[in-house]
Amino acid sequence: SLMEGDSVTLHTGVTKIQGSDQIVWKFGDQVIPITNLNSAADERWSNIHLNDQTRDLTIRNIRRDQSGDYKVEANTISMILHRNLDGVKKISVRDGDPVPLQTRVTDITGNDVIEWTFGPQNTSIVKTDRVNGRIIYNEHDVRFTNTLHLDIKTGDLTISNTKTDNAGLYHIKITKSMYAIQKSFSVTVSGEYFVSFIFVLCESGYIVLIFLVFVRHTLTLMTVSLYHYSSVRCSFRDICFVEICLKGK
Repeated sequence: SLMEGDSVTLHTGVTKIQGSDQIVWKFGDQVIPITNLNSAADERWSNIHLNDQTRDLTIRNIRRDQSGDYKVEANTISMILHRNLDGVKKISVRDGDPVPLQTRVTDITGNDVIEWTFGPQNTSIVKTDRVNGRIIYNEHDVRFTNTLHLDIKTGDLTISNTKTDNAGLYHIKITKSMYAIQKSFSVTVSGEYFVSFIFVLCESGYIVLIFLVFVRHTLTLMTVSLYHYSSVRCSFRDICFVEICLKGK
């Protein structure tokens, strides 16, 4: 199944269209007007693309009203491809927690090719090599060092220890013999932080205020302020050291 906003390519199974070949795509019993996609009457299908060589049909940013049965008729050959939609998937996770990206695809076979990419550059982070029967992880991308696990039966990708630089857009493409499925996941990672306020009363009559911020146990911000306690309304006569810690996500 697909999520609304995903892309999918439906294959005809033809390597190259000959001049005499007749290719007709149907949605249910309705013929999709391939030759007039840019006209106002065909606004519903303005997000599709037809490959000139193979007549494969690609639907980009698929909508809920495009969920249903697609049929391709090539001369005397007729095939029905079922494409159903789920809701948009957005995931929020805390820094350091694992996150599973679940495809909800249940019909992956040994001949299907799976590839996950990340970020605006669509950097490949893991893919399957069906010829040699192995999984290839991008070992050069330090953002995902020893944190990825791909389930080749479902295409699900698990990030075992998420960091803030793992936040972003993930894409998966599952290439089958007759069609390709593409899904997108938006992952948000919230970091854990600690805030400390330290008050120190000096014998000279001054108060030192130290403000510290820690993210993932690393000091990221420190400010020091000096006050004369006569200008502070509160009484610090009996206080030599006070630390207040706050924790948040």
